[in-house]
Amino acid sequence: MAGPLPSSSNLSHNIDPSPSDSTPAYASQSYPPPPPVPSSSSTDAASDPTSKLDPEKGPPLYVCGHCGRRYSRPEHLQRHVQTHTLGRRFACGICGKTFARADLKKRHETNHENDDSKKRRRTTTSLNAGRVTHACKACATARVKCQEEKPCQRCVRRGLTCVSAEAGSAAAMNLVHLSASARSLTPGDDEHDSSNASSEYVPVNVPNPTSYLADQASLYGQNPQLQLQSRSVTPNIGDLAHSEAGSSNHAGADQLPFCDFLQNVLYEQQYNQPDKMPENQGLAVLDFCNDNDTNMELSDMDFGLLDHWNTDGMSNPMPAQQETPNSDKSVDLANIQQNLVTAWDVSPWRWDPVAKDNAFDEQGNLPVSQRDVASIRAQTSKGALRRVVDQKLDFAARDGVLALVLGACQPDTMSSRISGSFPSADLLDTMLHVFLNSHTNQVSDFIHFPTFRLNEQEPEFIANAAAAGAVLTPIPTLRKFGYALQESIRIVMPKRFEENNESILNIGMIQAIVIGQDTGLWSGNRRKMEIAECHVNIPVTMMRYRGKFQRSSYSMISVTPNDEGANLEQKWRTWVDMEKWKRFVFHLFLRDSQQSMTALTNPVMSYAELTLPLPASKELWYAKTAKDWKHAYLRREAGHIKRAPSVGDLFRDLNLLAENRHRMDMQFSAAIYLQAFWMLILEYRNLCSSCRIRSYTQDAYGGTSSLLDARRHQLIQDLQTFKTTTMNWPEITAQERLLLNQLLMGLHISMDDLQLFAGKEGDEQAHRAFPILQQWVESADSRAAIWHAGQVLRFAKLFPSAQLKNFYAVGVHHAALALWTYGVITRAGNRQDLSAQQEKIYIDGPESMSVQQFITLGQGVPFVRGPSNRNGTSEASIENPKASMEAAHEILQANFGGVNVMAPAIVENLCVLIQQLGNVAWAVGLG
Repeated sequence: MAGPLPSSSNLSHNIDPSPSDSTPAYASQSYPPPPPVPSSSSTDAASDPTSKLDPEKGPPLYVCGHCGRRYSRPEHLQRHVQTHTLGRRFACGICGKTFARADLKKRHETNHENDDSKKRRRTTTSLNAGRVTHACKACATARVKCQEEKPCQRCVRRGLTCVSAEAGSAAAMNLVHLSASARSLTPGDDEHDSSNASSEYVPVNVPNPTSYLADQASLYGQNPQLQLQSRSVTPNIGDLAHSEAGSSNHAGADQLPFCDFLQNVLYEQQYNQPDKMPENQGLAVLDFCNDNDTNMELSDMDFGLLDHWNTDGMSNPMPAQQETPNSDKSVDLANIQQNLVTAWDVSPWRWDPVAKDNAFDEQGNLPVSQRDVASIRAQTSKGALRRVVDQKLDFAARDGVLALVLGACQPDTMSSRISGSFPSADLLDTMLHVFLNSHTNQVSDFIHFPTFRLNEQEPEFIANAAAAGAVLTPIPTLRKFGYALQESIRIVMPKRFEENNESILNIGMIQAIVIGQDTGLWSGNRRKMEIAECHVNIPVTMMRYRGKFQRSSYSMISVTPNDEGANLEQKWRTWVDMEKWKRFVFHLFLRDSQQSMTALTNPVMSYAELTLPLPASKELWYAKTAKDWKHAYLRREAGHIKRAPSVGDLFRDLNLLAENRHRMDMQFSAAIYLQAFWMLILEYRNLCSSCRIRSYTQDAYGGTSSLLDARRHQLIQDLQTFKTTTMNWPEITAQERLLLNQLLMGLHISMDDLQLFAGKEGDEQAHRAFPILQQWVESADSRAAIWHAGQVLRFAKLFPSAQLKNFYAVGVHHAALALWTYGVITRAGNRQDLSAQQEKIYIDGPESMSVQQFITLGQGVPFVRGPSNRNGTSEASIENPKASMEAAHEILQANFGGVNVMAPAIVENLCVLIQQLGNVAWAVGLG
């Protein structure tokens, strides 16, 4: 339905509800939603003669928890609560007037098209054009005006079968009989019949909405995190400056792109399911009703009142509803629902190409003005840039990069501009060292700095490394330049390989391709991410057919204490060359698996084809001279006559990890093992999807599917064994712990189900996922899943500053989505009141007996804590989705100093998505 239905806290059978009836239980939480806005509606109702009790219609049973207004029909109360919860989210693109419903805005905009036509604009509200006795099902579903004569004109025009729906009053009587015994009513009470008001009530004093709109502004219109374009969460490159400046032309609907969608998934009633309705449901029918025969149309007066409250000048006469146009362009809310912009439409992983998208669109960002250069130097001088190598880019190398860029220019007129304003060698050198410094912090480093010579690298390598460094800076001009440079090099790279096919043997050239792809894959720009993903198989194929995945390409080198001079130098160089290829292969493997986890797609590489040994220890890799390397080699490889194990060997015997701990790069090897383990989980999930079973559904693992149950338990046991084995290893950092818990979470919940419920594939698929996830929430799997999701947040808080980005930031988003789904379904099921007095279980803390009791028995209420700051540590209940999403958002923000200036674009995207999850849950009354 177009508007939200009220949560249980907004409804009451009480004639005189106490203040506690309408006050949500947020007192113990640190992330309260905006407070309810006081309304003068009840006062107006009391002074209005039409608000007196009509004895013929009986006492009204449904009371608004915000203002106390009473109604005898549930659909009227539902419509009324919209004015408290959602506000005016839809703005006219012509005059800027805002509306609470999209159909009202569309009617209003159609009015602009015929400003001079008196036939389509009425100056007064028609009191005779009330709601029809029985709307047909097609019009009721679409929430448009029907006609008394059947078949109605709309069904005839559209070729639909015109079948009358049950009258809304008849459906409401079912609730009256079910609920009448709950309370006794006094005739003297001040009560309001909404059915009379829909045709007779004219407000004497229209309440001033200023205070309400001010409160809503922080949620819809004034939050800088939400002021992004509806089609691209984080900028296509040039949007970085735009995101700083903010924007005022985005309608409120784009700020909460799927709140109506979520409302429909949770509350939309369905046809032909009367057998599922409980016998004694009372007001619970407003939460999860299975009957859609209730007429929910707005009458002409309803539209007039809503439009009047949406006007900027309250002294103007009340505008009337416009006649529904007699064309196919009439308001059809069913079609609007199908075209709702959900969070997935604005996520970084979907790109709908338009004509202006091309490879040359960013070339205007390549020239850098002198004023920008001066500003960049001033900002970079404030922070001490650590130089990984004591080398500086020379002018010849800078000119080589410029030559590549000019070769990609189109049109030719850009060449002169770029030549005159291309960054100097000093500025490119700064960008390069930003990248090299960042490279030392990543798990899969593949550049051997002791033998690295900056000015001897290929121009393509220098260009893509400079681009990668530029996008890591907090300076918008440099970020835009970096993305433009990466795009230009991507265009000219194929020509270099076509001119000389022997380039596929040059590790520097392949590294240049991969560095450019890495920049695109984690750019936060949908076009760049998709293009980069399309090309990830190119370097993989080059290396696969050169035998770089095979164990035979990495022979074991014999080193003796007598090795000296040129002989030792040659052995070291040979070992370095093999280790560079080995680490580079595993970097591609990690990236491929991370991309698979991010997009839930099949990987390009298989763990089975990687028979090469795992990476050698960091001490050997970082040895600065051949002598240092020899001493480390003799100490670590003494007594070993075989090469280090492969990732497949670890699957057969995990004890090999501990046995070879001293000779391998343990952090890198653990990451390889865990990322390879994702492919085992993906295989299991694909089988479950094909068999259409889940471990947490009632008919799970029936018949021959018991094999999948055994497989799942074996996978969980293997990960628990890895966790136990490496528990006290200092080499295993927060990055590997986060990944481990993300994998365990994936064995207790399908990310496909979570994303479908959040609207990834539209309304229909979300409805299909909803009953599955309802069963999940009732199972121990859900509690185990949110425990591991909380552990993801726990280790995310331990990341070094400015390192919670790219794949690891996506892991935080996945964990937040699991917590949000659990909280939304739990809160919508009204279970939070039952657990109000139970023990708090901090799912982002260490494991304890209370945690085990929560997972197995469901005892306790799950909580998460935000990052520590000078004001202490805040906490949020998982059953309050708004608060828990705020905690996850703060964890991402805190890793970048609490502001978005330093955060990469993809982190900004994910922050916005997480905030939207919390906001839409609150907007439909679930937090």
